[in-house]
Amino acid sequence: MQTRLSILVLRPLAVAAGLVLGIPRGSGEPAADPSPAQPSGELAITPELLDQLVDEGQSQSPALQAAGAQTQAAAAAVDAVRRWEDPTASFGINSPTPRGFKASEDGNLVYGVDQKLPLFGRPELMRQVAAADAARARLAADSQAQALRRDLAVALNNLALADRQARIAQEDLVWLGAMVEAVDHRYRVGEASQVDWLKIQTAEAMASDEATTKMLDRDHGVFALNRLLNRDPHSSWPTIAVPALQPPLYYNAKLVAAALAAEPQLKVLHQESVSAQAAADLTHRQRLPDISVGLEAMQYSGDWGIRSGAVTVSFTLPWVNQGRYEADWRRDRQRQRASELAAADYALGVRDELHHHLVSLDAARRQALLYRDTVIPLTRQTLASAETAWEHNLGLFQDVLDARRLLLANQLALAQALTDQGAMLAEISYLVGGRDLGSLVALAGDPPSGPDAHLSPGSP
Repeated sequence: MQTRLSILVLRPLAVAAGLVLGIPRGSGEPAADPSPAQPSGELAITPELLDQLVDEGQSQSPALQAAGAQTQAAAAAVDAVRRWEDPTASFGINSPTPRGFKASEDGNLVYGVDQKLPLFGRPELMRQVAAADAARARLAADSQAQALRRDLAVALNNLALADRQARIAQEDLVWLGAMVEAVDHRYRVGEASQVDWLKIQTAEAMASDEATTKMLDRDHGVFALNRLLNRDPHSSWPTIAVPALQPPLYYNAKLVAAALAAEPQLKVLHQESVSAQAAADLTHRQRLPDISVGLEAMQYSGDWGIRSGAVTVSFTLPWVNQGRYEADWRRDRQRQRASELAAADYALGVRDELHHHLVSLDAARRQALLYRDTVIPLTRQTLASAETAWEHNLGLFQDVLDARRLLLANQLALAQALTDQGAMLAEISYLVGGRDLGSLVALAGDPPSGPDAHLSPGSP
């Protein structure tokens, strides 16, 4: 009679637990699709969402606003380059000696104007230097915007993981609450030991504390995301959906070429080399003389008549400091060479970083496939069998708890793998300038045939 009563009590419990775990009614087999469910109302991470957030960040982020101000300042510097220097005016008083001409004859007021000539293409070179600096400032601002997009995508994936962890923890509390009632009933009728009662009570208490920790982790994810957007730290966010499994990507020549052409910081370094070359060209012209023309007149203050006038040509003598000018030019040439070498070294780092991200992406994708298609279904089956055996007094309650803990760990591992995949895709998109998954698949969707053919993720 007691056994019959325990089965009647535990049968609804098993059905309820099966619904939580995704096991269909009337079957011990796992659900057809063991991947994490996507409840309606969750916010998906899409290129459109990232575009909106980047626009918000550009209007509110101090770092991006500072980059924008630097870009505007550099653009103003281009307009500020003068082709003609300001003329120089002079005025003086001539005081003749007793042995010289009289002031009424030679004049006692001297004045003139002198204008430096824009020769040897120096104004154009100065404008090229300013334009190169402006282009570098624009690329630096764009690099910060692209970095913000990457960081936002990573933060959204982290928040999606925190949301899934919190949801799994709450589902576990529901399951444990039902199990507490069942074990308590079996204990009262003598079909469960006090140790079983202690285990389920302890498991529920620990799960309650873990659920609190996961909610606090979720709050920190919201805090970090708001920090990137310069929002109020406590601004609320909807639940973020864990990304779905994505197609595989491969390391190939097209992807590398796209990264070398589009990586934001590498573009800044290439432009720094252009700026250094323009500065070296300008320095090379500095060794040529500055030539000025002027007008000069002498006037007598007694009758304000002009006594004489002159046209002058003046020029510097740069040959005196010829060695110093050569040293300046060598300095700028070495700076330009250093910029080129820094860009070349960074390009090697881009290749390495891209390869590393693809290896990590492949690992995350294979792990997601493993947990989704193999590990979680087997764990669901094992849990269902352990529950059935325990209901009929043919198995240990510890087996039920162990199987449940394994299922939770596997579900968390699947969510971790899927969000790691999303974070890696964000990093790769930053490197190659891809806005969405379609552009990445177009570049790296085909398996390579060279030495990197080992980077071949498993089939979905």
